[in-house]
Amino acid sequence: MGIEADSAAVGGSPLVPREPWWRKLTLAGPGLVFVLSIVGPRDLVANSVAGSEFGYSLIWLLAVAIATRIAILESTARYVIVTGESLVTGCGKAGRWLVWMIFGVPLVKRFITGMVQLALLGEAGHLLYPLSTPHSEVIWALGSWFAAFAVLYFGRYKLVEKISQPLGFLLVGSLAIAAFLSKPDWSAAVKGTFVPSVPEADSLYGASLVVLSVAMGAIGSIGNIKYAAFVHEKGWRDLSYLRSQRIDLVLSACGMFVMLALIQIAAAGALHPLGIQVAEVADLVPVFAQVLGGAGRVVLALGVWCVVFTSVTGSATAYALTLSDIYHRFLYPSDAIREQDEGRGAAYLPAFRPFLVLFAIAPLMVLFTDWKPVPLLMATALVAAVMLPATIVVLLRLTTDRKFMGDHVNGWLTNTVLVFAATAALYLGYEGVMEMF
Repeated sequence: MGIEADSAAVGGSPLVPREPWWRKLTLAGPGLVFVLSIVGPRDLVANSVAGSEFGYSLIWLLAVAIATRIAILESTARYVIVTGESLVTGCGKAGRWLVWMIFGVPLVKRFITGMVQLALLGEAGHLLYPLSTPHSEVIWALGSWFAAFAVLYFGRYKLVEKISQPLGFLLVGSLAIAAFLSKPDWSAAVKGTFVPSVPEADSLYGASLVVLSVAMGAIGSIGNIKYAAFVHEKGWRDLSYLRSQRIDLVLSACGMFVMLALIQIAAAGALHPLGIQVAEVADLVPVFAQVLGGAGRVVLALGVWCVVFTSVTGSATAYALTLSDIYHRFLYPSDAIREQDEGRGAAYLPAFRPFLVLFAIAPLMVLFTDWKPVPLLMATALVAAVMLPATIVVLLRLTTDRKFMGDHVNGWLTNTVLVFAATAALYLGYEGVMEMF
């Protein structure tokens, strides 16, 4: 008797056909949405500054920082998968002070980064296709901004996840083309990836602050809660999802390294030989475009637009999920939180859409000011360096407790990496403060 792969039954249960391995690589998941949400203006600026001022010498730092971030993110996701709870619920058990920090900091962070995102969306859109009006940049900024808002407001997390795959491919492709058009020294880039070195050249912002910005952009701080929020919203809330989550995380982290490394390589190839320094967000795209030529202008503008657009959709979604959870669980307890705990998700909590509206409206003031956000954007790395150790302390408290995690507590390697990340953040933060003042 022949074997019917798709319809055979064992013990009365139909066999489920196994997906090809290559199909899994094309599926968007929490990891891809997370990476696209965190690779934003600060990373674009920090890695452009690193490449333009120090060449290829800081690419290795990305690899170390992202490897460290994997340990942090895996711990947060494991808590969600083992307990079935949102990370916010766990933070409430560890101490309400962390809940209030998680509630307050994203509000300020979305305001600052939102203004930078608006400026970059307008600049990139104008270079991609200039409109026949002196207000071309403003029109591009507002059009892109409210397109992102519509995706979030009407599609929630599911639509953000669905559009992440094509935008991710478009982003990586445009950054790769921009890097090749910059005619980099590939041997130096390989050396900068595998041979650690500390830059000594003069910097517009100070070498320590640039190193801190690159490292903290890749490691993250409170933004790491976004991955746990996405895992919870995806419905990965039991141990059957543990292997899928880890594969998703590793593949996404590799993609993050590629994207950030390509930004450094493009800046090192195009700007570093000319001694060009990035002083303002508005200078970033035009300077690249001038060096790379007409084709480079289009490719780079498209890449920057994708970086910023996916950062807007991903970050606003994650923070609205998190703040809605806190609002209905701690500030004004609601019966709606029960539906979330039973599997529907925080995107359907009543507070989710109002938070999206707040995130969309507050940053619009940048269109009516001459605000120059690059120095402040670089300086936010100092805040991240302070917040990361606090976040790690709570994470260690949750993921080393057998009462919560059972047999799935952290191993010694994970604990070592987390302690290293906290210590390194404090040291880099101290160096950055000393150099700034």
